[in-house]
Amino acid sequence: MDGLITGENDERVGLSVIDNDDVEHVIELEFDGEIKYHESDYPEPKQATDEQEERINQACRFAQYYVFVERGYDTVPASENPVRIDAVRQAINEMDSAEFEDLFGDLYQQLEFEEGSGTSPAMTVPSGATDPCIYCKNIYLGIDPLETDLGTQLASKHDLDVTKSAAEIDLADVSEHELESWGEFSGEFAAQAADSGLNLSDAAYIDETSDLYVKYPDGAQLAVVDDHLAPAARDPDTVIELLPIDPQDLEYFKSFMDHYLRCQIRDSFVEMGVHPPEEFQVIGMGRFMAARGYDYIDFYPELHNPNAKAFQ
Repeated sequence: MDGLITGENDERVGLSVIDNDDVEHVIELEFDGEIKYHESDYPEPKQATDEQEERINQACRFAQYYVFVERGYDTVPASENPVRIDAVRQAINEMDSAEFEDLFGDLYQQLEFEEGSGTSPAMTVPSGATDPCIYCKNIYLGIDPLETDLGTQLASKHDLDVTKSAAEIDLADVSEHELESWGEFSGEFAAQAADSGLNLSDAAYIDETSDLYVKYPDGAQLAVVDDHLAPAARDPDTVIELLPIDPQDLEYFKSFMDHYLRCQIRDSFVEMGVHPPEEFQVIGMGRFMAARGYDYIDFYPELHNPNAKAFQ
């Protein structure tokens, strides 16, 4: 994949993307990542093959990530952004066992119960759930600008108050303009951190997690079975989606989460047509719908298959 920004105005960014079949895509996207215009030589979706349609999807995802990195706009859906997912991964790795259990103990308890070794479930499975369930948990990052020089500089640029920790700021108490500034700051910070190789564990922390809930496959999407979750003020930075596994002990489960999130990051790069960085060239189950794509799209290797040899 290759990209070139061809123009920018006060509404959107235009670019040319050359996909892995050497087909050019002319794309315009707004600063929130919405694709406003897309043209290529591929057939319309109803006439396109699954592989052609996926090339179109790859070009759009690549365009969003390319603009995110090159311009700092928050154009990538948060839970599909490899930078945000890696910040979650690093934050989890920095936790001690007590903190990990406090945030993910309910998920561990549910998986342990599913495998037969636990005495009680953490939640009652909704009647409409499929068997097996996909157990989910939303993760929300906090980024403290005081922890890095880059963050402090960008916070000043966006006129943000850096006299107290970001963890102390309640987003429900800030104005719409301030909320927009925090969003712009987060996108630009993440993009520049990725470009400079900054270790996000120095600045990112897990601000909160949702209650445990259940999803099921519904066509090309995963649908939520139960609606007990309180409405969130923002999109999650990572969504955990796990089929029942044996979590063994808490230490093993914490190390499993590192591998699982590496698989999610791999999925993000693969789905935009990019070979993952070496650190994320791993085999295993990541995002559920990415695995669906590996099953049905011919040019994808079965990266969720433990016997796959894609990176050897």
